[in-house]
Amino acid sequence: MLLERYHAKKSTDLSFADIVCEVLAVAVGGHHGLFDCISEQGKNGFEERLTRQGIDYDQAVNEFFRCCVSSEELDQRFYEAEQQLTPVLERISNMTDLNRDQYEEETHFYSGLLCRLILSAVIDGDRQDTAEFMRNQAFPQKRTQDELDQLWSECLARVEQKLCVFPQISEIDKARQTISAQCKAAAKQSGGIFRLNVPTGGGKTLSSLRYALAHAKEYHKQHIIFTAPLLSILDQNAHVIRDFIQDDSIILEHHSNLSETEQIIQEIQNNTSNISNEHLNHHELLLENWDSPIIITTQVQLLHTLFLGKTSAIRRFHALCNSIIVIDEVQTIPAKMLSLFTLAMNFLAKVCGTTIVLCSATQPCVETLEHPLHTPIPDLVPYDPVIWKAFQRTNIIDIGSKSLEQIAAFASECLADRNSLLIVCNKKAQAEMLLHLLENQDTDLFHLSAAMCMAHRKDTLQNLRASLSQDNRKTICVSTQVIEAGIDISFACVIRLAAGMDSVVQAAGRCNRSGEAGKIVPVYVAFCQNEDLKKLADIDSGRSATLELFHAFSSHPEQFDHRLDSDKAISYYYHALYRDAPKHYHDYVFHEHSSILSLLAYNQGYSPDSINKDEYFFFRQAFRQAGDNFAVFDRNTIDVIAPYGEGKQIILDCGSDLAKYNPDYLQSCLKKAKPYTVSLFRYQVEQLLEKRGLIPLYGGAYALDGYYDEKTGFSMTKPSLDFLEV
Repeated sequence: MLLERYHAKKSTDLSFADIVCEVLAVAVGGHHGLFDCISEQGKNGFEERLTRQGIDYDQAVNEFFRCCVSSEELDQRFYEAEQQLTPVLERISNMTDLNRDQYEEETHFYSGLLCRLILSAVIDGDRQDTAEFMRNQAFPQKRTQDELDQLWSECLARVEQKLCVFPQISEIDKARQTISAQCKAAAKQSGGIFRLNVPTGGGKTLSSLRYALAHAKEYHKQHIIFTAPLLSILDQNAHVIRDFIQDDSIILEHHSNLSETEQIIQEIQNNTSNISNEHLNHHELLLENWDSPIIITTQVQLLHTLFLGKTSAIRRFHALCNSIIVIDEVQTIPAKMLSLFTLAMNFLAKVCGTTIVLCSATQPCVETLEHPLHTPIPDLVPYDPVIWKAFQRTNIIDIGSKSLEQIAAFASECLADRNSLLIVCNKKAQAEMLLHLLENQDTDLFHLSAAMCMAHRKDTLQNLRASLSQDNRKTICVSTQVIEAGIDISFACVIRLAAGMDSVVQAAGRCNRSGEAGKIVPVYVAFCQNEDLKKLADIDSGRSATLELFHAFSSHPEQFDHRLDSDKAISYYYHALYRDAPKHYHDYVFHEHSSILSLLAYNQGYSPDSINKDEYFFFRQAFRQAGDNFAVFDRNTIDVIAPYGEGKQIILDCGSDLAKYNPDYLQSCLKKAKPYTVSLFRYQVEQLLEKRGLIPLYGGAYALDGYYDEKTGFSMTKPSLDFLEV
């Protein structure tokens, strides 16, 4: 009806009113599932809806005007929408230089994000109304802006009070204090995109929290959203934030998709590649909509909110507006989607009034990409050699190519005159092999990997810290990259299997963390022989760029200030990394002739012979196709509950009759289950289904029936557990 009533369908000279009409049509037509404005077959999604037969259209229109609004009121509401959205569309048209080759592509991409924003608000309102009807109970009223401002003031006061008692003895203590104070002072600046570029161990979590609270208070923000790439980082950051905020009622922690597991299991069992039609069900109503002052979530959930096709992800998008997003370890954004990420950040900052903080000790040079962040990108903490010198605690040393057996032998040599050692691997299989090669030594031996649920890793870290605190014990931890960032722990020595310099520097941050050695200590980088990283493309390309840097450094170390972790070295590394990327690689190429960026922008991949030569619609995006093909990782994963610790009882609770008939109890169980979940690849799910190693629970969740090792986590070789055999 919108297109019929307000769109000049037979004119190629489109006005802002026509574009506003299309934005609203996308929101109305997509609130139960995205559609393509121009499909892969060249069909026009708008035309299809205008010409569809057998839907009793005239009767529906008459009932709409009789039961909902009058035609005059509809006209007034459209006029108001036009008045509100036209300035936004004008802003979007000015976000990219008209003379740039990317003008049309980027303008359409930003306009598509505007559609997603409006659609998000429609979905959230629709789902919330439905949930209230089903529960026969209204949700609590949202906080007013005055209430939020008061909340930010109270939280900031509590944080400031706790910061006052921090020690100020060592040079590192004083440097952290300076960094924190500068972050608070920077909060007075108006919003935009900023960098928090401080060395590992510089106190990024607390400094960014202090900045966010002060900025939220100053500029009346709605939410503060903290993201982290790994659950281990998220868990550490969440612990710090909760400890300083001292009010769990205003914090939402969102990192698990147990409610979506049932759908993916059915997809695997039915041997289908995509779920073609989303339907509103009870499980989706249980998903969080990020309506909380402080949100702590994963990088994956943020990227899903920006690009995934599921309405449950789109629903959260409007929560990003007028908020602060702190993106920890921004260098871990997958390289294949950097263009999507940078353009989305530009949109949030310029259109949505969002303030974005990019945190990293190894800031990627994203302003040099084909689709860059809008520059300049100010530093919250300007570079100061005096401050940075306090954090020079390690020296990165290339020890060349070695086999796993040679690395194990070298590790034994390192422990001869030290009490602790961390070895960081690229793959779990390497970590398990090194664990086996080192297990006969008289040491406390620990393992950490993503195959362990968060509760398991937390317990392991607690035991690891206890071991490190004993002077008379030797301690070895063999880990994957889950330990590299956000873990406040320190070893006397580190060996890192070669990867990207961002990973190497993060691993170095787990060594001599507080300068306790009283001197600069070595961090060794070994290029593992016969290491197959073909399935880990980002690690493989990062390792190649690191090798190039090491060769350049060996010839002219003075060009890099004689340090492999200097700003000059990191800049060299990123330029090498981006230079060698295939053409359009950062646009998320998922098909030989298509990319997600193209689908969400001008979408030139359609067949021009299959549609009218004259184009009467502005939007051409294949929203549904892009959403269906977007995935943060190459293989889709699902979260299942692991039978570790309290997880065993939670599994029983989620399968009980009480969970079956009481939605609130089920939701409580699923919330408790989050620290006990592990992510499985689809091929692992298929194998477990054949072995009957997965147990269906209520709420769409699944649990492992055994297949979990108390030292290394998920394992395909472990038998079933007695407590589940009923």
